[in-house]
Amino acid sequence: MQGSNEGAEVYVNEPSNQTMGATSIGPDQARRCIDAYIDAWNEPQADTRRQILAEVMADDAVYADPAAQLDSRAALAEYIGVVLDKHPGRRIVRTSGVDAHNLVCRFNWRLVRADGTQGQESVDFVDFAGDGRIRRVTGFFGPLTPAEE
Repeated sequence: MQGSNEGAEVYVNEPSNQTMGATSIGPDQARRCIDAYIDAWNEPQADTRRQILAEVMADDAVYADPAAQLDSRAALAEYIGVVLDKHPGRRIVRTSGVDAHNLVCRFNWRLVRADGTQGQESVDFVDFAGDGRIRRVTGFFGPLTPAEE
C-alpha cells in the first residue's frame, strides 16, 4: 500500500489532532474522522480510498457489519471496492450528528442509490485509538427492533 504510513504520520502530526495516549476524542476530531471515513465509502479510486483510510484509521483497525467482518484497514479498503463495483453510483450520506464521548462515537447514515432513491439506514459505532484515529467500526443495518412485550 503506497504512502499509507506517510498519510498517517501527516495526519497524526497536525496540531489540531489528538496526541498519543489521549483518553477522549473531541467532537470536531470525531466528526472529521467520520466524514473522511464516509468519503472513503464513496471513493471509486482504490488508491485514493486507501489514502483516505490511512489518514483516519489505524493499520490494524477492525470492521464489522451484518455482511462482513474484517481484520485490517487494507481489508476494509478492498471490501469497499467490492461494494462499489456491485452497486455503481450509490453513495453513503451521514444523516445525524456525530455523538462522541471518551474514545467512542456513534452516527447514522443512509444509502442513496444511483437513481437518487433512499436505501437502508444504519447506525455505526466507532472506537478511536489514542492517536485519534479509528480502531474499530461496528455497523448495524436498519432501525432497532421493537422490544418484545
